[in-house]
Amino acid sequence: MRVFLFVPCFIDQVFPNVAVSSMKVLKHLGCDVVFPEHQTCCGQPAFNSGYRDEARLMAMHEVNALLTLTHSPVAAAKYDFDFKHDYIVGPSGSCVAMIRNFYPEILADDPRFEDVSKNMAKRTYEFSEFICKVIGADRFSGKLQATVSYHDSCHALRELGVKDGPRKILERIEGLRLIELPYNEVCCGFGGTFAVKYPEISVVMADEKLQNFYQTGADILVSADSSCLMHLEGRARRSGSLKRFAHIAEIMSESIDRKP
Repeated sequence: MRVFLFVPCFIDQVFPNVAVSSMKVLKHLGCDVVFPEHQTCCGQPAFNSGYRDEARLMAMHEVNALLTLTHSPVAAAKYDFDFKHDYIVGPSGSCVAMIRNFYPEILADDPRFEDVSKNMAKRTYEFSEFICKVIGADRFSGKLQATVSYHDSCHALRELGVKDGPRKILERIEGLRLIELPYNEVCCGFGGTFAVKYPEISVVMADEKLQNFYQTGADILVSADSSCLMHLEGRARRSGSLKRFAHIAEIMSESIDRKP
């Protein structure tokens, strides 16, 4: 199957290894991965801050970019998105939720994008969700000696319903021990612009999440959202912690390397 890899802007700029790891795992699982080069921010920060007109313009650009509609005729002939067979996959629950849940809403009054955004939403998946629901978690196996806990990001959990899938994937890795995080459904405090608007509250929430993580004794905190991991790791480093924070795609990629 062919996958159009959706790489959110903060992953592209801050955590590029998450994108590289995602592509590596998808290829390992037999996917033909296409990276649309014109993609940029999905518009979620503007949308969540109330700038609907600006978010709509960014959504229009992203639809064109991810479906390669702005490429040259030669490139479009090779990569034009097929709504019956192709998929859009992104290693970010929050940004995937923006495309799947809110693009059809903010583009509903534009005849050029109304239908295409609805159809695009149906073919868009969060990374771990795609592996479990489309490829099948049993297709993956790896080997990695590690003790991890898993953090459920709010967008992946509440807007996409991603809960058991990442855990099933981690359990497929030989040598990896998964320890459940206490209060694992509680927000870490990032929330995108929430952390900027309410920094004091955000810090307290991060500290509570970190204390729950430290109690598990696990070495690595894993999540499907780099934004949460960025927030938690930043707070942990300020307090002197050397614990590791990793996207599930990175853990999967490492486990492939160590699998004989």
